[in-house]
Amino acid sequence: MRCEISRAEELKQKLDLTDLPSIPQKEQDAGVLILIHDNGTDELKVLLCVRSRELRRHPGEVCFPGGMMDDEDANDVRRTAIREAYEEVGVIESDDYIVLGNLPAFRARFGILIHPTVALLRRPPTFSLSINEVESVFWIPLSEFLDDTYHSTFPMEKFYMVHMFQFDSYPVTYGITALMCIVVAIGLLGRHPKFNLMSNLTVSDMMEKHLDSLEIIRHVYEFSSRKFENSKI
Repeated sequence: MRCEISRAEELKQKLDLTDLPSIPQKEQDAGVLILIHDNGTDELKVLLCVRSRELRRHPGEVCFPGGMMDDEDANDVRRTAIREAYEEVGVIESDDYIVLGNLPAFRARFGILIHPTVALLRRPPTFSLSINEVESVFWIPLSEFLDDTYHSTFPMEKFYMVHMFQFDSYPVTYGITALMCIVVAIGLLGRHPKFNLMSNLTVSDMMEKHLDSLEIIRHVYEFSSRKFENSKI
């Protein structure tokens, strides 16, 4: 248990996590669970879901377990993430994972504000999928989100860039889910991405300014929750 607590604190510091979740705007707030699998090697993995193709919104897209905040969550977006993760894939706080803390909020398409809760897996879970919401789940190494082999991007807004990973062995992952995976990979692995992260944070910027992983992810945090001015994508 002591080793688990020590590792949890180490990961928390690497991502600059907060003890309390970001404050919901009470408009379109969603909570997601970023569940990290650490098997004692350098290959940390993250859990991702493929949304049901029967859903009206974003069918078949890759996402984190999570969903929109309900009244029952009592204005607590961490509670939203924990509840939704249980309902969608069957993972249980304390039994299957421990919460490390929260990232700042990220602005997604159509103005939704996503509040990510980061957690560390404690034991291999027995997934129980809500087939009306989740088609499948998969673990993917975080290192995949720092490589440019399957990566492409296009600019949107003044600073924001949409990232896409068209993997051979994993489902296509893009948008805000891909960005959060990139940020978590930079922080936990302590490595730079091999591609421009934002229009004002290029590979050259990161190298020439000798930015460390914390400085890079804090730069992203500075812009992550800003509203899009000219686009809803």
